[in-house]
Amino acid sequence: MFILEFPQNLIGFLAFLIFTKTKKRPYRKYQDAYVVHVAGIWGAVTLSKYIIADDNCYHSDIIKHEYGHRIQSHLLWFLYFPAIGFPSLIWAAIFRIVKHKKYFWFYTEAWANRLISSDFKKK
Repeated sequence: MFILEFPQNLIGFLAFLIFTKTKKRPYRKYQDAYVVHVAGIWGAVTLSKYIIADDNCYHSDIIKHEYGHRIQSHLLWFLYFPAIGFPSLIWAAIFRIVKHKKYFWFYTEAWANRLISSDFKKK
């Protein structure tokens, strides 16, 4: 699967190495993914089997949601960035402007939630 998810695997692996080896950031396993704790309050991002998470997300249920993005990456392979990654980043940047919609309404986020267990608490 490394080749089929090549762009996100390469970027995720490099981020993993930088944060864990160079910056000595802690990480843990979640299912088949590696979750890296990066300080700050900015959210989380999933790059194949690498989830980079901030102070608020690292120990929260958001990791379950991010794992939904991991499944999307596995399903979409190299189409993950154009179909999920970039739209999700844009939505994260602008969703506060769209006051009548919740964050998990957007298709990338709603699908990620449907892919994980039904006990995910929508926030």
